Amino acid sequence: MHPILFQFGFLKVYSYGFFMALAILAGTLWLMHKVKRKGVAVQFVIDFVLLVTVAGIVGARLAYILLYDPGYYLSHPLQIFMLQQGGLAFYGAVLFCLVAAVIYLHTTRIPVLAFLDLAAPCLMLGYAIARIGCFLNGCCYGIPTNLPIGMVFPVVDDLPRYPTQLFSMAAGLLIFAILEGVSSRIRFRGQVVALLFILYGLTRSVIELFRENSTFWGGGVASLAALCVALAGGVFYFYLARKNIDPASSDLHPDNSDA
Repeated sequence: MHPILFQFGFLKVYSYGFFMALAILAGTLWLMHKVKRKGVAVQFVIDFVLLVTVAGIVGARLAYILLYDPGYYLSHPLQIFMLQQGGLAFYGAVLFCLVAAVIYLHTTRIPVLAFLDLAAPCLMLGYAIARIGCFLNGCCYGIPTNLPIGMVFPVVDDLPRYPTQLFSMAAGLLIFAILEGVSSRIRFRGQVVALLFILYGLTRSVIELFRENSTFWGGGVASLAALCVALAGGVFYFYLARKNIDPASSDLHPDNSDA
């Protein structure tokens, strides 16, 4: 693997951080492209992305610390800030991003569900790119396998393992493509973001079965947790479909609605 992507003298550019930054940039540019057609100022997107990025990093780091090795980080508190070594949990990022986004959108009176429908595919595009950083960094690897697709991660051991980072990247790109397709013929507000949770939960539940899990719950329970995310997304989807919030509308002009 290549945890250090390249180096200029004493300056090291880490793969994990580089592709995380590239993921944020790609997602932001795609969101700008989408909202400009809706008459929303680009500056609004920049402010939104900066807010949710900070919230997402904090949430992802806290979730990783709590789920993987809280004792270690309590004993080595400075390691909490060593993000270049990896160690971000996507669930934590989504939770904190979602809370920050809802609060900000309500404050600016932008319809929450309509905007999140536009942002959902951008999130999965960034997710797919970020997983390249995981692969090069050698984290988020899979369990040992004898299949030809097995790859050795020297930072772990000499055993060939499932490249689950690449599985996640492929799943992210697939979900991105599906969400973009649905966005062109959306039937109700919230349809795209609800579908994101369904598809992400289903794909993640499968990938977790092939991933080496060092959390206290292991791969089986982690897979079940992902299925719960998909189920929650399904419930939300059918609730919104029955409520039929502003069908086929993605107007982003400020209003006083809750959606």
